[in-house]
Amino acid sequence: MQGQVIAERYQLVECLGQGAMGSVWLGRHLLLGSEVAVKLVSGEMARRPEAIQRFYREATLAAQINSAHVVRVLDFGPGPEPEGGAYMVMERLRGESLLSRLETRGRLSLPETVGIITHLCRAMSAAHELGLVHRDLKPANVFISQERAGEDEIVKVLDFGVAKAPDVLCTAGLDPTRTGALLGTPYYMSPEQAQGRKDIDGRSDVWSIAVVAFECLVGKRPFRASALGPLIAKLTVGPIPVPSVEAPEAGIPPAVDHWMSRALVRDPAQRIQTAAELASSLVAAVS
Repeated sequence: MQGQVIAERYQLVECLGQGAMGSVWLGRHLLLGSEVAVKLVSGEMARRPEAIQRFYREATLAAQINSAHVVRVLDFGPGPEPEGGAYMVMERLRGESLLSRLETRGRLSLPETVGIITHLCRAMSAAHELGLVHRDLKPANVFISQERAGEDEIVKVLDFGVAKAPDVLCTAGLDPTRTGALLGTPYYMSPEQAQGRKDIDGRSDVWSIAVVAFECLVGKRPFRASALGPLIAKLTVGPIPVPSVEAPEAGIPPAVDHWMSRALVRDPAQRIQTAAELASSLVAAVS
């Protein structure tokens, strides 16, 4: 597909990666000469209406969030014939996913973790103001962007394909919330999401952000199991792991343990209530 032109204006320059849904390409706008990222749904996925609907949903919801910490969606449309499918054009990001960074380093320092979590909370505050719940926050969906060496890094949230949205924003047809399926990545799910509750709100994302923070600081997820059933049991009952106990060599201060204990509360009513509060209380804990 290299060299192919999408929608008469985006030329595919280089494949940046392959995934379950399709591929992501470095693209060039033929009129403006600017670089973009072009995400394509192709192959078997292009023949599955639910995959196209999820892709459209991801594009339309992300495009409505006004935040520097959410990847900007620039265009969307049907894919080229004969492949079909669909394409999404996004801002070109340089850097790496949080997943890649954790795989390379194992765990991150406290200051670096605070910076990443603060940006992540800003993104989700903007989403929550619109009534959106991401439902799949995890290191693979957190991108650490750095345009040039020496410049500050900025975190961008990706993939709103399984987000819960109010009816007024559900312009993409099927709402996966209503299908009864378990949506998201179980390791990072809040207890209420893992139990399949339909009334989840932004506090579910607060839990997921705290799980990401735990993994950054400790180098492993707080809840681990080899099968879905035992994992959901750990999410919903039993002790909550303490970061400094799980990684005593990391030098995690008691104030951060306390912050984590307020974020990883199974009852949403007793949990830290907003992403903004989650960020401010973390900054206070390390000050």
